[in-house]
Amino acid sequence: MEVEKFEQAKKIKENLERLKIRKYKLESAFNSFSLSVKIEFVHSGNFKRKDEVWLSNENVIREMISKELETLKENINLVEEEFNKL
Repeated sequence: MEVEKFEQAKKIKENLERLKIRKYKLESAFNSFSLSVKIEFVHSGNFKRKDEVWLSNENVIREMISKELETLKENINLVEEEFNKL
């Protein structure tokens, strides 16, 4: 039983660390001086091919990052609560 709890706690802790690293990277991007975003996509049809487009509207990018950070912070809180229950 203890081994099972340990393994569960280990997985939760790894997930929490991954989320915190992602949060740190998003916060760093949000606070940077220059922002651009590359969107990669695949054309559908008989011959699938990859393509990309760049966005450079910083206001839109900052809004996207803000929304993602909110969601990420909520997820971190949920994972921390789950970890503390163990």
